[in-house]
Amino acid sequence: MKRWILIIFALSLLLSACSKEPEPASLPTNPVPTESTVIVEEPPLTTAPEETTAPSLPEETTLPPETTEPVADSSYTIAIDDPETLIYEAPGFRSRCTALVGEAGIYTIVEEATDWDGNLWGRLKSGIGWVCLTEPAIVPVYADYAPEHFVCVDRWHCGETDYVTDIGIIPMEQIRNVEFVLLNVIEDHKVEEVLYTAEVLNAEDAILMSVVYWGDMTTYGLNFIDMHGNLRYFALYISGKDGSLICSEYAP
Repeated sequence: MKRWILIIFALSLLLSACSKEPEPASLPTNPVPTESTVIVEEPPLTTAPEETTAPSLPEETTLPPETTEPVADSSYTIAIDDPETLIYEAPGFRSRCTALVGEAGIYTIVEEATDWDGNLWGRLKSGIGWVCLTEPAIVPVYADYAPEHFVCVDRWHCGETDYVTDIGIIPMEQIRNVEFVLLNVIEDHKVEEVLYTAEVLNAEDAILMSVVYWGDMTTYGLNFIDMHGNLRYFALYISGKDGSLICSEYAP
């Protein structure tokens, strides 16, 4: 009896073991990555070059070539009412007078400059020279080579010689105590000889001085008192550059 009981118990154990499902195999220590972990492990998309990250280039219209930039025109016009306004070779009363304006009207200024005395000058579009744009616009005298038919109220002649140079001097205002002299430029414009004198010369009372320039160092002078009571000194000499007559004010 005990024997059959043992056999039955053994069979029951056997049947129980056969009917139980097999346990799953143990998972590996490194689990298989899911779909989401695979995406994370892939190189990020930002590491790949994208068109949006490339530096933007400036448009052609933002930086046009310099040659296409218009040049500003700084010229302007002025009205000159006095036809006897003097025109100078350079900006400054000590430069050579080149001409008179000659006719009142509208003139174009293409360039400006300031001299040592603070006067503003304008260069005429014609290229003939400069006019003063601030007071005083006219210096007391104008001097240059006199033309063949020069009308004058008085004259002085150096004497018989074949090397005479005629100088026309025109006061722009009334001047007094006038002296036309020979200067020694080596000794700081010392007066060598007084050649001509006049108590008063009114505006436009032209005088003619017939002189001899023996060389580049020969210099004549014109001294007078202007209408404001100032004693003025002008030197008249020939330019060694182009042979023009220079009338330059100086301080003795």
